[in-house]
Amino acid sequence: MIHGHGGNIEEAAQAIGCRPEDIIDMSSNINPLGPPPGLLEHLGKRLPAVCALPQVDAKKAVSAYAGWQGVAPDRVLAGAGTTQFLYQLPAALGISSAIVVSPTYADYADALAMNGVAFRHFNLTDENGFAPDLNALADAARTVDAVFFCNPNNPTGHHTPTHALEQLANACPGTRFVIDESYLPFVDGCGDDSLACWNLPNVIVLQSLSKMFCIPGLRVGFCVAAEDTAGKIARRSPPWAVNALAQEAVTYIAEHADIAAAHAAETREYLVRERAAFHRHLENVPNVIVFPGEATFLLLRLSGFTADELVRHMLGHRILMRDCANFCGLSDRFARVSLKGRDENREAARLISDFAEQYAGPLKRKAI
Repeated sequence: MIHGHGGNIEEAAQAIGCRPEDIIDMSSNINPLGPPPGLLEHLGKRLPAVCALPQVDAKKAVSAYAGWQGVAPDRVLAGAGTTQFLYQLPAALGISSAIVVSPTYADYADALAMNGVAFRHFNLTDENGFAPDLNALADAARTVDAVFFCNPNNPTGHHTPTHALEQLANACPGTRFVIDESYLPFVDGCGDDSLACWNLPNVIVLQSLSKMFCIPGLRVGFCVAAEDTAGKIARRSPPWAVNALAQEAVTYIAEHADIAAAHAAETREYLVRERAAFHRHLENVPNVIVFPGEATFLLLRLSGFTADELVRHMLGHRILMRDCANFCGLSDRFARVSLKGRDENREAARLISDFAEQYAGPLKRKAI
């Protein structure tokens, strides 16, 4: 298991001698607006459910989710977060060779390595904003059993249109494509444009409730695939993978689809404004380039100082950011910031700007 995930707020608090709740966690990619209205209250009322075993296969939650998403229940599996499926898929589908489109979430490679799968990275570059060359990727994909692709990608934030991925999958019918859509609900204008609805035989789609609905501690995610593929994965799924409260959360969200949709729409509108504001505040700051992103986070490229130095500086002000040095394809000159409340975002931008100025001399800054 890797130890480079964001959100290690307990360790950060211990390092600077404060309480975890005193730190603004801008390392963890969850909805800055929090859970949808009524969800936590509902879970509080359902707390006694933990005193009994949950449904072994989360059938009720799966059915509710499938109906909400408009896909057949036999194509849907529920698990303890999408990461669970990453570790199941190689053995379940007999994957012996793979490509990981990088830089990206490290558990794709970690899961493949743990399963003894030979894999290589298809490296994206910052020269074109980490956009993939899909023709080159198709050529590479034809040489392996599977391709792992995060869309929009973490940590770059780049979004590839769904129709382009559909064309890629159809161009490589002998290759399986594992498409992680954990951050797709945050993409303005594309939040509901899931590849799962295309029902392609060689595509496995991973979907998360943790990010948009701000329930990462419940550990619940979904895998949507063609029925025969879903059956193979199901045979490798552990019993009781989804806990009782997680199943309750899924059912509540699915049964209150109007509230969920309104919450998602409000979140997308908020992020459009906050991403633009963050870019605006740092666009004239030397030694910092902010890449355009379509999710809850933004990737920064630094010069003159390292991500570790910036992260330590920010933590001194009780803001936790993500050092991206351990992402394959990046270096110690990349950091990621996850957007939070308006005031927190402005303060983070100010602190980053002030820190960067130390390495470039004074400059006229935009008001924040």
